[in-house]
Amino acid sequence: MSKDANLSGTNLRREVAASEFFQICHRSDPDISSCIKNTLEDLRPLLIKGIPELYIVPMDPLNIPRLGYKEVNGNFEMEQILSNVTIHGIGQSKVLDVRMDFDTLTMELRMKIPSLIITADYEMKGKVLALSMEGKGDCTLKFTEVTTTCRTLFEMENRGGQQFLEVKDLKWTLGARNSHFQFNNLFGGDKTLGKMANTFLNENSREAFKTYKHLPEEGFGILFKNISNNVYRKFSFKELFPE
Repeated sequence: MSKDANLSGTNLRREVAASEFFQICHRSDPDISSCIKNTLEDLRPLLIKGIPELYIVPMDPLNIPRLGYKEVNGNFEMEQILSNVTIHGIGQSKVLDVRMDFDTLTMELRMKIPSLIITADYEMKGKVLALSMEGKGDCTLKFTEVTTTCRTLFEMENRGGQQFLEVKDLKWTLGARNSHFQFNNLFGGDKTLGKMANTFLNENSREAFKTYKHLPEEGFGILFKNISNNVYRKFSFKELFPE
């Protein structure tokens, strides 16, 4: 799969300390994963509005200028570009579990979200199951009872005599109990074919979700990699996670 995305930032306004935003978690704490979990939950109201001091844009709704992907996978052959993407619902997320390992510099985060609603302008051409799909217009994707897992691999960087964490790799996987798709103006505006295509997608929503889940996965990846690296580049490892 090939994907591209862009997310704009916000200007830094003043120098700040990590303790202004985070509950500081100590590496010597045997239950540090719970401390990090609580910190993320406490941080959620700030993330919804955005944190200009840390270059963090508002999280809910999350606005992304462009998402694109091309996939050939079994019964799916899809090339699609979404623009003016808005994702609603991330602010209602709840952190279920965090596992941080400082020896391997890895972290696993699990969350649940009641619903995610994605609106965007789309251009697509491809095949879903046995149905050819082609069109250009606006769309709405809705996923409910969403579960997410984020796996992050860090690396340590030395700058100015201090160590800083940097996200090397970050992967999101999503699951949803239910999903609903609405693509307007399919097949050049042919209402009969468009209705048939949307009905087909929703009657086969579990299979269709396997392809379209990559959109929120990509959006989440953009969001959390930006959040993570803006924080880790601003504050040293020792300031964020003292012994």
